[in-house]
Amino acid sequence: MRYLLIMILAFSASSFAQTDEQRAAIADRIKSFSNVCVAGDDCGGAAIADSAVAALPGEAKYAGCAACHGPNGGGGIGPQLAGRDADYIVGRLTAYRANETVGAQSALMWGQAAALSDDDIQDLAAYVTGF
Repeated sequence: MRYLLIMILAFSASSFAQTDEQRAAIADRIKSFSNVCVAGDDCGGAAIADSAVAALPGEAKYAGCAACHGPNGGGGIGPQLAGRDADYIVGRLTAYRANETVGAQSALMWGQAAALSDDDIQDLAAYVTGF
């Protein structure tokens, strides 16, 4: 019995051992995909400022949408947005903001759209049509 326990422990320890390459691959998979820069901190200087200026206004707003609609609007929990025109996006977001039912998942969108201004909706529509 003692021999069996030692063999099980030895096997478990060897199966959890990882090479440097495996550890690096794991670290790469779990690394942060974004950075937060607090006002007043030096967060990379001009390179970050240039990329922030180059980004579309709707890109930052879409970050919350991506959880359900996918990073490129391909859909998932929510419907596909890629390929939709700006009028469709504006119409749907405006309807959701007014708590109108336009589909089976309307209740999920009411809270998301409630805080959006008209400019936010236009920015999101412009960003989504770029997919």
